[in-house]
Amino acid sequence: MNFKVSEFCHFVDGKNNLVALYNALTLGIVILDKETTKILQEAKGGIISVKIIDLLNSNGENDLLSQLIKNKLIFPLEQNADLQDYAVIQTGLNCKKIGILYLLMTDACNLSCGYCFVENLMPSDYTFSKMTAEIARSGIDLFAKALEKSSGIEEPQIIFYGGEPLANFTVVQEALEYIARAKADGRIPGNTSITINTNGTLINDNIAAALKRIDNLNLAISLDGPREIHNICRPYHNGTGSYDDVMRGYQCLRNNGIEAGFCCTINRHNVEQLHQIASWFMDELGAKSLGFNILIENYKVNGMRGDVKYYAELTAQKIIDCFRLFREKGIYEDRIMRKVNAFVDGHIYYHDCGGCGQQIVMSPNGMVGVCQGYLGTKKYFVKPDHQFNPLEHPIWEEWQFRSPLFMAQCKNCIALSICGGGCPYSADLRNGSIWELDDIFCVHAKATAEFLIKDLIEQVIRGQ
Repeated sequence: MNFKVSEFCHFVDGKNNLVALYNALTLGIVILDKETTKILQEAKGGIISVKIIDLLNSNGENDLLSQLIKNKLIFPLEQNADLQDYAVIQTGLNCKKIGILYLLMTDACNLSCGYCFVENLMPSDYTFSKMTAEIARSGIDLFAKALEKSSGIEEPQIIFYGGEPLANFTVVQEALEYIARAKADGRIPGNTSITINTNGTLINDNIAAALKRIDNLNLAISLDGPREIHNICRPYHNGTGSYDDVMRGYQCLRNNGIEAGFCCTINRHNVEQLHQIASWFMDELGAKSLGFNILIENYKVNGMRGDVKYYAELTAQKIIDCFRLFREKGIYEDRIMRKVNAFVDGHIYYHDCGGCGQQIVMSPNGMVGVCQGYLGTKKYFVKPDHQFNPLEHPIWEEWQFRSPLFMAQCKNCIALSICGGGCPYSADLRNGSIWELDDIFCVHAKATAEFLIKDLIEQVIRGQ
């Protein structure tokens, strides 16, 4: 019997003359020495005879044939296993589910962040507003109905967002109370998590005291590093830096016994110092969790399209460096851990963004969309009526399939099944369609996949 190397097989060189054979579709992996690998590598896209496998086994490999077949790196020539696996995995995109609700409490913000992907792209005649309690309740009711018709949602999420959501704290409180009642009467699962994404500048003792009473609440504060770095891109509208007020708000939370995580946007103002910034978050702030946000870059705003490749490659490497640091300290970094979990557990990571058919975004004026990035233009937003069902709406159906597993240009990528596809909004903004690549994110995903494979080789070496 003859065999064929999977078209999804990638060869990654590691230390000590070892090479990993990695199926980027099914996540199977086998680590071999370089000489053995060379024979298989030369046959990629061609035929490997069982005699060659027998020869390799005679050189001391432990049933190499069964290892390669089990991990779907080779398959009998007469089978069409690659296409079958690809088709089966694609069916995972057929599952319709809504597990995330964004409540945009206001589309206005008290800061004027230089890289903001929402505020900076608002039309010049845009009218800012705040969400009313009635609209908040309607969004929560819509979410409850969507949850009833969804399956496989382990932990639903409700996220308060903006603009700056705490600028409309009265309605935030009313919405939190309504959510509590919805949990009590069973319309929303009791384990539904609540997250408030805030710039931290408006937090005071009254707000902290009110938030402390909320169960299963997560606070995520946007902070780009120490004062001199943070203030570069996150000033008030009058140009004054916001760092001191952010830290005052953070300290207020701590004084009231509230833990908070941090979101750090990576841009040219801080990427070079990212490792030092990560250490600062740990040592100075005692951060237990951190999320890196890769900049959603619009060259029309930032005017720096020419060095995007350099920025993307540097960002990818700096995130990996920080992951090594966090791993030693037991700190969770969300951006890379999504891929680590998929790689380690061997599960397909279809989407990196809930906007891909898995969330509803309630705007301050009551329109519903798939992605908060389009708040200014209202593209991909609709005005719901009493019959509106996002699970059956064509916008959500289109976005549901926006995944590397359904994009031909991603088929040969080493990060195929752990990437998630990045940000469709970024792809649209930069390259004209949600179906184009989020090219900055692509660099990060590929670098992360190669790092994880090489890291596994190092673990094998240490265990020998």
